[in-house]
Amino acid sequence: MKNTLILICAVLCSLQCMATSLVLLQTDGVQQVQDIAKIGKWVFTEDYLQLIDKDGNVLAIEPIAEVKKITFSIYTSETATENVAINSIIIYPNPTQDILHIAGITPQTLRVFDLQGRLLIIDNSTQVNVSNLNTGTYLLQVGTQVIRFIKQ
Repeated sequence: MKNTLILICAVLCSLQCMATSLVLLQTDGVQQVQDIAKIGKWVFTEDYLQLIDKDGNVLAIEPIAEVKKITFSIYTSETATENVAINSIIIYPNPTQDILHIAGITPQTLRVFDLQGRLLIIDNSTQVNVSNLNTGTYLLQVGTQVIRFIKQ
């Protein structure tokens, strides 16, 4: 899937129409906040996530392995790092082979997307059966949060 161009902004931004900021939570706890209005497209390669503005300029380059969670916020870029509360949603096991469990939520609609932005699974539960998916990296949408997971 190297150099796969993702035009997923429309899909993910529609998760919460009121959102003004995209928050990338890194595995070390650091948050990177981007103004949604400035993001033109997302580009996923095997190793990196790039956020590109509408003029083709790179806004951010993040190693995929370092991105723990993607969240949409109604805060502005200036205040988001101070005010964004990341819900304590835990997915396990990650990587998984069959059932992906989601802790910290009540049963609700869960959506699984591939890295091309295609909706693959919709389930109303606290777990998702991913045994039919091919090996690879996927995105789990829980409310307005998007969490990366790996299917083995």
